[in-house]
Amino acid sequence: MASDDLPRASNDAKPPPSVASSPAAPSAGRLAILSGLAVAASAVPIPFVPERLVATVRGSVVQDVAARHGLSLTRDARAALAEARGEAPARLLARRLLGVLSKTVLRRVGPLGFLTATATSFEVFALGHLFERWVERHRGSRAVRIHESEARRVRAFVDRATVHALSPSVTAKQLPASAIVEDLRDESTKIVDAVLLNAAGLPGWVVRRLEAAFDEVVAAEGPSVD
Repeated sequence: MASDDLPRASNDAKPPPSVASSPAAPSAGRLAILSGLAVAASAVPIPFVPERLVATVRGSVVQDVAARHGLSLTRDARAALAEARGEAPARLLARRLLGVLSKTVLRRVGPLGFLTATATSFEVFALGHLFERWVERHRGSRAVRIHESEARRVRAFVDRATVHALSPSVTAKQLPASAIVEDLRDESTKIVDAVLLNAAGLPGWVVRRLEAAFDEVVAAEGPSVD
């Protein structure tokens, strides 16, 4: 391990932490806002510009996670985490062109542009949330600095978990149901409440499936190397 990976002792300053610590501040609000910015960036109807803007948003997301846990990212590590998903160049080019068409030529014929922007926002959210889960639960290295090799490994885990979350074999953690002592609602009110509450709980259910899928993907690869 390189010497610059370890915290340096100092006579007049506390050494930086060498392991992941509790985040300095909650990230849910910032991550939601950055995911929203990714939607705005993906709506720019200029070829190749949206992907660069979204990559910048991804970079900000992972930088925020690392900084709040007392970690640093090398330039190559940030680029590896922020780049487009690992696809063949021809497939990636086709995906970009489809995104441009969905925001220009096909805008009037259906919700394709909306779906593209939603998928981009979801990918940004998944990257930030699962990168934080990696740091807090799965990272075995005591190095403060995250290098490109680790970043590429994490990005591969995130991409695979995002797909694996759709598998019926993934079981999301169930939240305990609250006990109702006395229910005085009529049947129609119960139905309306059930629909609204289930809709409100859908994002949390998706997050729990992402977490379960990510844990399974990481476990399948074995423990990380210190």
